[in-house]
Parts: sequence; C-alpha cells; structure tokens
Amino acid sequence: MIRIGIAGYGNLGRGVESALSHTEDMELVGVFTRRSPDSVKTKTGVPVYSMEQAKNMTDKIDVMILCLSLIHISEPT
Repeated sequence: MIRIGIAGYGNLGRGVESALSHTEDMELVGVFTRRSPDSVKTKTGVPVYSMEQAKNMTDKIDVMILCLSLIHISEPT
C-alpha cells in the first residue's frame, strides 16, 4: 500500500482526493494546508494538518502530491 499525502486542498487537491478514493493500492494519509486545519473539511474524512506538520510525518507518507498554486509558492530568501 502506497501512503499518500496531499499538499494543498483547493480544486486540484479535492480532485486528487477523489481520484485516490478509486484506487486499491494507495491510501490517503492526510491533507496538508496553509489555512487553519480546523477550517478544512475533506470529502473522505481524512485528517487535515498544517503544512508545517508535513516534515514530522515523513515516516508515515511515501508520496506527497503537490496541489499548490505556483503563485502562492514563495521564492527562497
């Protein structure tokens, strides 16, 4: 079973969540958002985490699918 995380939960993230619900060999572990996790409700009921928590879950997620808008990704300083 491949453990999946979704980074970003806009239209693209919701579409990926829906697609994953039709797979037998992938498990959605969680959704990661820049918004307040309490304000995000997923269609499948998977947990929602802050984006900062992703680095603490590397042992629980095999693949992170990035569903972020490029205009919101900041340049390194």
